[in-house]
Amino acid sequence: MESGAATDDKVLRSRFLAVAAMEFWERFAMSGMKSLLVLILVDHVLAGDLSRVMGATAVRNASAALFGQVSTTALASQLYGYANALVYVSIPLGGLIGDLIGSRRRMVAGGGAGMLLGLALMLSAQSFLIGLIPFAIGTGLLKGNLSAQVGLLFQDEAQRRRGYGLYLGFLNAGIICGPLTCGALAAFAGPVYAIAAAAAALAIGLVFYARSGTETPSDKAVAATIGVRPGPIATTALLIVALAAVYLCYSAYDQLSNIFLVWARAHVELRLGGWTMPVAWFLSLDGAFTLALIGGSQWAMRALERRGVAISTVTQILLGGLFCAAGYLVLAIGALWSGGAALPLPWALTYLLLIDASVVLIWPSGLSLIVGIAPGRLVGFWMGLFYLHGFFASLWVGFSGVFYERMAIGHFWLLHAGVAASGALLMLVTGLPLMRVVRAASRDNDLGMREGTSEVVA
Repeated sequence: MESGAATDDKVLRSRFLAVAAMEFWERFAMSGMKSLLVLILVDHVLAGDLSRVMGATAVRNASAALFGQVSTTALASQLYGYANALVYVSIPLGGLIGDLIGSRRRMVAGGGAGMLLGLALMLSAQSFLIGLIPFAIGTGLLKGNLSAQVGLLFQDEAQRRRGYGLYLGFLNAGIICGPLTCGALAAFAGPVYAIAAAAAALAIGLVFYARSGTETPSDKAVAATIGVRPGPIATTALLIVALAAVYLCYSAYDQLSNIFLVWARAHVELRLGGWTMPVAWFLSLDGAFTLALIGGSQWAMRALERRGVAISTVTQILLGGLFCAAGYLVLAIGALWSGGAALPLPWALTYLLLIDASVVLIWPSGLSLIVGIAPGRLVGFWMGLFYLHGFFASLWVGFSGVFYERMAIGHFWLLHAGVAASGALLMLVTGLPLMRVVRAASRDNDLGMREGTSEVVA
C-alpha cells in the first residue's frame, strides 16, 4: 500500500512539474515579448513608411476614423491593447474546446504551435503585425488549458490550493526571466535576437511537456469535490461585483507594461553608476516583487489567523484596489515633484511595489471567492470570466494610451489611480454588504442540512 501511495505521489509530482514548467516557458516567451512590444512597434515596425508593413496602413486608418490622427506612440499603444485583448478572449474559448475534445494536452500543443508561428512571422518587420494574431491566439489557447490541468491534478481542496501557490511561483519566475533575458538581448543585440530567444524558450517547454506523460484526470474529479453553495441570487450578485472590481484594478495595473515603459524610458533616471538599466527590466522586477510579496503576505495572514484575525476575500480585493490606486498616486506626485526633471528610480520602484501588493491581494482572493461560492457546475465558467480581467485591462490600456500625449502626465496617472480606486469603492459599498448576505445564507443552508440529517438519523 505504501509503495502504491509513493508511486501515486511521484506521478502526481511529475505531472505537476511538467505543467508548471510549461507555464514557466510560456510566461518567459509571453512576458519577454510583452515587455518589448510597444518599444519594438515604436522604434522599428511603425517607424517610417507604414506601407512596408502588412496591415499597418489599415490599422492606422481604422484608428484615425475612431480617434482622429494619432501619433506613432498612440498607435503602438492601441496595437498592444488589441493583441493582449485577443490573448485573454482566447482563454475561455480554448478551455471550452479542451472540454469538448477531451484533450487539454492537444490544446497546449496547438497553442504552442500558434505561438511559434507568430514569433517566426514577427522576426520580420514586414510580417510583424500579422504574427501578432497567431501568437496572441496561441497564447490564449495554451494558457487556459494549462491552468485547468493544475486543478484537475488534485482531489483535495488543501492540496489544490498549495498546488496553485507553487504554480504561481513558476509563473512569476517566467515573468522575471523573460523580460530580463529578452530585454537584455534587445538592448545589446537587437529585437530579432530577443524574439528568437522567446521562440527557443517556448520550443524547449513544448518538447519537455510532450515527453511528460499522459492526460490529467477528468474534469469530473474536480466537480466531485464541490460542495453545497449558498443561494444563487446573492452569490451571483457578489461574483459580478467582485469581477467588476477585479477588472477595474487590473485595468490600472496593466498600464505597467505599456505606457509606463515609454514614460519611464524618457522620464525616470535609469542610470546606476555608469550603467543604464534596460527599461524592460521593470517587468522582471515586477515578477521578483510579486514573488517576495507572496511569501510575505502568506506569513502575515498566518500570523493574523493565529491571533484570531481573518481578512475576508472581499476585504482583500478592496485593499488591493487601494494599493493599486496608491501606486499611481505616487507616480502623479512624483511627476509634479520632479518638475520635468528625471524622476529618481526609487519613486518608480515604490510604484511597482504598491501595484504588485495589489495583485498579490486580488488574484488569489478572486479565485478563492469563486471556488468558495460559485454554483458547483459553473465554477469553470466563472473562472473563465475571472481571467477576462486581462481582456478588459488590455482594451483599457490601449484606449487610455491615446491620452498620454494629450494631457498632463500627472493627470494621466491620476486617471489610473481613479480607475483602481473605483474598484475598491465598489467592493466597499456593494461587495461587503453582499458578502454578509451570502454568509448568512450559507449559515442557513448548513443549519438546514444538519437538521435534515438529524431527522433522518432519528
